[in-house]
Amino acid sequence: MKKYLPDIALYGTGNLAWKLGEALHEAGYPISSVWGRNRSDKQALARRLNARALDAVAEGGHPALRLILVPDQAIAEVAQAIPADEASLVVHCAGAGELDWLKPHPRRGIFWPLQAIRKELTMSWEQVPLLVDAAAVADLDLLLDMGQNLSQRVQSANAQERSTYHAAAVITANFSNLLYDQAFSLLQPKGLDHRLLLPMLENQLHQFASSQRPAWRQTGPAARGDASTQQKHLDLLKELPAHAAVYRLLSELIALQSKSSS
Repeated sequence: MKKYLPDIALYGTGNLAWKLGEALHEAGYPISSVWGRNRSDKQALARRLNARALDAVAEGGHPALRLILVPDQAIAEVAQAIPADEASLVVHCAGAGELDWLKPHPRRGIFWPLQAIRKELTMSWEQVPLLVDAAAVADLDLLLDMGQNLSQRVQSANAQERSTYHAAAVITANFSNLLYDQAFSLLQPKGLDHRLLLPMLENQLHQFASSQRPAWRQTGPAARGDASTQQKHLDLLKELPAHAAVYRLLSELIALQSKSSS
């Protein structure tokens, strides 16, 4: 028996709309329509997915699944513009979002890829964690099934769990990227190669994958109380006050962490 793949309407034309739309299309899901504020963007995505470009949110008939892939602050506005009925499951993909953002729709869900996504980058969905939620058990099963057609790492997550994962993701990805940029901007003007740091970063990621708490493996001058080396670093950062401020703050936190872990 052929597996049921619901027809899908996409709302949005940004990075996630492109990458998730392509992944679902390649997995065999029929994409019936695409809506977006930018006319050329929605037409381009509709052509890519062999779908119809909608002129208005309220168009598009009654697809089994409506995926709202717009910025968080626009989700409720788009949801309210979609005619409410029992035929369609309405879903957004915001990790920090709530099911209530999709009112007044009786069937509501969340399908959140725990991944930073850029349209121009090649990506494999197989290892992307997908966290899903829904107001009804049957709809949750539908989203779990859709996730399993894309990824090997799919699970349900309630609002509190998603919020916690979202905060952890910001710390892990956004904050670390700021630190990578600070390292880059320290090295690049001096003609030094930032790529020499890659093996160390890869080793850190490998260690993070273990079940041990990262604090137990903390090294460096702050962890061992080496004030002399820290001062040498701060002298190097005199012309970079933002870098120096981050260095001081994180060094203090590492020192406190090391004391509590000892």
